[in-house]
Amino acid sequence: MNTKQSSEPNRFPGTVVRAVQPENLIRLFNDAERLIPIMKGVSAPDTLFCITRDGNNDQLLASLYQYWQQNYPEAGQPYWTTRSWSMLTWQPLYLAFVCVYSVQAVPPLSRIVQQYNNEGWVAGYSFSQNSRWCEGNTRQLIQCAGRELVDLYDDLREQMEHHTRIRPGFTRQLLADSVLAVLLRYHNALPEKMPADEVPQHAAWWLESLGLPAKHIETLYRAETDGQWQQLRVSCCMHYRRDDGSYCANCPKNKL
Repeated sequence: MNTKQSSEPNRFPGTVVRAVQPENLIRLFNDAERLIPIMKGVSAPDTLFCITRDGNNDQLLASLYQYWQQNYPEAGQPYWTTRSWSMLTWQPLYLAFVCVYSVQAVPPLSRIVQQYNNEGWVAGYSFSQNSRWCEGNTRQLIQCAGRELVDLYDDLREQMEHHTRIRPGFTRQLLADSVLAVLLRYHNALPEKMPADEVPQHAAWWLESLGLPAKHIETLYRAETDGQWQQLRVSCCMHYRRDDGSYCANCPKNKL
């Protein structure tokens, strides 16, 4: 396998772009599945149920949206859209954190191949064996991961527009909440990789890389009881709209 540095122009100054190293892919598969068991990496995905950036995803995206629409008709379009979008986007975001803090190399996340199980869930992924990965320090890797995610999410949003109205402002709010939630989860799971006093700095780097306002850092605070980092969301997952639903503890709509 070719491991030479790429001679192609580098989108991310300061990083090195190399052909994928086998050990990086193995570590990503292992660490991602350890963090979330359904996040399984595979070398050869089932192409019948793959959501890809360049593929014809209309049938799969329609199936994804219709699953939530048909199973929770009472929840309405806001829930169906939010849930479908969350399913499409959660996995690349978690993988970005695993790549930055554990693998210390970032694959072309914008080219991820995601598996759809045909029952409302998107879980499982793969990357091309010929892909090139970014290497660098933590901030450089975050910048690389952020831009890859922006490219991916912009493309997915355009594809979802064929099935439901989904505004850029709406998806950006969800992303701001999601990236900070994943950051806190990663900090709590592996505090040695992200000490408590470094959380605000890492939050700022991630928000910057995603082109999101720095003001979202203000939604993070430390609990008076134990000093643990907490989050006040600015967006709503709409789960409360289901007959079996309820408000999340940090939901902005929860007035209790």
